[in-house]
Amino acid sequence: MKPCLSMPRGRLRPASANDLDGFARLMHDEQVRRYLCDDNVLPRATLAAMLANSKQLDSRGLGLWVVESMRDCFAGITGLQPVSMQASAAPAMVGGVEPIIALNPEHWGQGLAGEALDAMILYARGSLGLSRLVAAVDQPNARSQSLMRRCGFTAMGGAPGPAKELVLYELPLGEASQGSPRLR
Repeated sequence: MKPCLSMPRGRLRPASANDLDGFARLMHDEQVRRYLCDDNVLPRATLAAMLANSKQLDSRGLGLWVVESMRDCFAGITGLQPVSMQASAAPAMVGGVEPIIALNPEHWGQGLAGEALDAMILYARGSLGLSRLVAAVDQPNARSQSLMRRCGFTAMGGAPGPAKELVLYELPLGEASQGSPRLR
């Protein structure tokens, strides 16, 4: 089982099937799904399958965590997952692990996404011993691109996405790199 991870203003706990209602509300929010789901409303059955798939990734230390802020039990979802099929079309992404994050809009602009991503970076480097993380962000998603840069990721090119062009990012996690500049 994946561990709970702490953040300065909350914690990350492994997601379970019991989180389906909160996950569905999050993923059905038009502001969230605009980039994360290419503006598609995913059926509850698809979201339930995503939570079940997360459980199957437990043995690898990957999957989804619920972002819990101190003031709100379900602020969003974060996680580490094998690179998606769409992103794996770019050679630099093949075999990589990518972080994901989606917060309820009332939590945007408060630093919670950065705290959650920092926790994922520390976990990936320390507990999982990964040498790098990669990410694919929709080109028009300026907020997520800014988050990637603040947490130490550097752009390494682009690739066509299912609906929008993707900007590809990489974060080396080796000993020479300390990951997020905010963690140094």
